[in-house]
Amino acid sequence: MSVRPRKLATRHGSVALPIFLPDATRAVVRALDSRDLRHVGVEALVVNTFHLLRAPGARLIKSAGGIHAFMGWDGPVISDSGGFQVFSLIRQNPDAGTIRANEVIFREPSTGEKVLLTPEKCVQLQLQLDSDVVMCLDDCTSVEDDAETQEHAVERTVRWARRCKAEFEKLTGGRSSRPLLFGVVQGGASETLRRQCAADLAALGLDGFGYGGWPIGPDGSLLSEPMRIVADAAPTGAPLHALGVGRPDHVVRAAALGYTIFDCALPTRDARHHRLYAFLPGHEHGPFDADVRFYEAVYILDQKHANDFGPIDASCDAACCARYSRAYLRHLFKVQDVTAQRLASMHNLRFYTRLIEGLRRSPDRPPTDGAPASGA
Repeated sequence: MSVRPRKLATRHGSVALPIFLPDATRAVVRALDSRDLRHVGVEALVVNTFHLLRAPGARLIKSAGGIHAFMGWDGPVISDSGGFQVFSLIRQNPDAGTIRANEVIFREPSTGEKVLLTPEKCVQLQLQLDSDVVMCLDDCTSVEDDAETQEHAVERTVRWARRCKAEFEKLTGGRSSRPLLFGVVQGGASETLRRQCAADLAALGLDGFGYGGWPIGPDGSLLSEPMRIVADAAPTGAPLHALGVGRPDHVVRAAALGYTIFDCALPTRDARHHRLYAFLPGHEHGPFDADVRFYEAVYILDQKHANDFGPIDASCDAACCARYSRAYLRHLFKVQDVTAQRLASMHNLRFYTRLIEGLRRSPDRPPTDGAPASGA
């Protein structure tokens, strides 16, 4: 396993690694505000450039003073490039747009409205947001895509990253403080393509790297082998972002491979759909093993919780468990009160920040205090 840094230094503060970032896709973690997030130990967020471009628009956010001022958040913010939407929208539904050699065109099916995204525009938009980590635009694929598709995606990803870096340098070259710039490693299940993509991106002098492509196999398991290849191929000392990796056991498994940054909408989405996480007795503080069951998902609408006046997780210190019972939370969901979503979302995010705290205490954590160089 490659040695990874223990800190990520940004213009909005230094955070310890590993770290889990909730998805504030549209400049909000649904049902929560910044005080709620801080209360449960969240230190940084991810926003989505593509969705913010569509509404409310990057110019409006810039006029508000940037993404931090706009959403009232003073911690680090990573902005996704929109590359994943190449996969989730266009590759899944060709009617939703077109991937060209030099650009991506998204098409709104209901209105026919077109959204154009080039590598240069992708960087421009993220700098308008004033995020702390800018992601290069990539051509995202699935491991199930054929070899020709993977080869073209790697070629585009590297070429687009080169253009992103050039635009980034042009727009930030005179700044005393500027964001970090990350590249995303594509290549599907091919070790050759993954290593080639990682090497070509590393040659650009980027500050960090992400695992590109959908990280989950058809059976729901983490694609550990492609993730291992990327971790081995990425430059030693660079932070590694496991984009979209969010299931608790998947986070633990990816952390063991060397990944240090995680983001996913899963914990808050599960909370809104009545699924709450609880550590099993004896596993509250780690160390964690992905092959050993260390948590359970509590479906709060089950009848057995109607008369249960105990907390979701007796070891949890978030408001949901410190003040309220399973029976009360179930009641709130049953009467469709919005408080249920807030309490459940805070609970699940506190589970994740406690999971991260356990991983940071792991005796297997690499003994280095390095940090990415150029952007901090």
